Amino acid sequence: MKIALQQPFGKWVVFILVAFFFVSCKKNTPDPEPEPEPEPIVRTTDQKIRDSIYYYYKLYSIWEEKSIPKYELPSEFTDKYNSASSVLNALKGMTPAYANYAQYGGVYDRFSFIDGLNGYNINATAKLKMDRNDGYGLYISMGTVDSKVARPVIYFVEGGSPADKAGLKRSDMIMAINSEVDYTVAVTCVGGNCKYDDPNAADIIKKRIKNALEGGSLQLAMQRQDGTTYNAPLSYGSYTIDPIYQDSVYEYATKNVGYFALSSFEEIERNNYNQQRVDASFKEFEDKRIEDLIVDLRYNTGGYVDAAVYIANKIAGTKVPGELMVTYLCNPYMERTQKGTNGMFKDTYFSKTSNLNLRKVYFLVSETTASAAEMLINVLKPHMNVMIIGSPNSRDKKPDDGLSRTYGKPVGFFEQIIEDRVSFWPASFQLKNAKGFGDYWDGLLADKSNVIDYIFLPTGDTQETMLETALEDAVPGSTKKMSARVRASQHARMSLGGDVNTLPERGLLKN
Repeated sequence: MKIALQQPFGKWVVFILVAFFFVSCKKNTPDPEPEPEPEPIVRTTDQKIRDSIYYYYKLYSIWEEKSIPKYELPSEFTDKYNSASSVLNALKGMTPAYANYAQYGGVYDRFSFIDGLNGYNINATAKLKMDRNDGYGLYISMGTVDSKVARPVIYFVEGGSPADKAGLKRSDMIMAINSEVDYTVAVTCVGGNCKYDDPNAADIIKKRIKNALEGGSLQLAMQRQDGTTYNAPLSYGSYTIDPIYQDSVYEYATKNVGYFALSSFEEIERNNYNQQRVDASFKEFEDKRIEDLIVDLRYNTGGYVDAAVYIANKIAGTKVPGELMVTYLCNPYMERTQKGTNGMFKDTYFSKTSNLNLRKVYFLVSETTASAAEMLINVLKPHMNVMIIGSPNSRDKKPDDGLSRTYGKPVGFFEQIIEDRVSFWPASFQLKNAKGFGDYWDGLLADKSNVIDYIFLPTGDTQETMLETALEDAVPGSTKKMSARVRASQHARMSLGGDVNTLPERGLLKN
């Protein structure tokens, strides 16, 4: 019995001794050296900028959810491209196709853009300008002087610009630039239609004028439509925009009609200069008890959403206080974070900020009328009697049905600063009016199409064709008819289109 009991006891002794040996060995063996951590990947500033463009586009773009693939590391996508602009163009190219944007790459997002800061080269040029502008504020087209010759004609002067301060006016003709006088082009006019004898010669003249406008100074010799001449020295520089370039009241026996010409929707806040100017204009409209209002937006390419809301309230007056004005469409992330009661994209309702009770509102537009300007028209249409009067579109404007339309930009932006080198504006929201309409990708269709923008008369002249069209509808028989001689002389003067320099894009901006 004892022998039988000793055998397992002996086994246990051996097991314990062996286990103790291994435990002792484990205690006496040093811990293995930890695996060295990989060296952090150092991204250059250029790479970080490209990575951030992907990140913010994926975060904020309207089209991000269904269009932009998700990468664990942005570099998996961005390292395929060698510039900030090429990354953005690739992202925009992933958005859904839209046939009428063929000339812009055939996709919905023709709007998102970037601009270099502090001298950074994004390998692209952004066109957006806001609050401050650079240059002369002078916009030029080519127009016929008679049936044989065309020369440069000013079609728009921006308020607050060097050109404005020097007294230049719409309809003034340029006779010489920096002492050079050869800025005329031969034309042939048949049946009221004028064409360049040599389109290449016209292009050369336009290029020379455009190059002159990029210089640091100009010495212009000008001629007004009445034949008087003057000289205008101009210096290139930054200036603060004065967006109201004309406000008037036309008084007739039966009613008064207001005229409000606005070049952009500059920031309106805390009783700043822009707010004071808008308030003063609408105070005069109230005092004169206007019944109709003509809003000239033909050279307005956009601006701040809040400024458009402010002016919409002024125009609506007593009509619809408390009614829905605008709603926002954005991606799921923005829906969660910015559409609450205090969010950036909460619904906006009309509030009574003027005592106007207008019968009708007329909007004068062109194919460059865009963004906040289109928003203003769209939010008023469900609530007021609105008429849109449009100038002819260029032949490459889509759809090509011969009808006048605005530009077509129902989306807006807010700014992201990247590395203090890039200003990035991804298209982040779409605006819809009280009826849920906001799909004016082709532009807002004019009620009266192909009304000539007659650039040979100054702003606010009641015989100017687009303004005359609105006044004739508002007060039939009220406009002064031109004499046969004057009208005949005007037939020899016409804009040949193809502006020498184009208006800057201003977007639809949220603060």
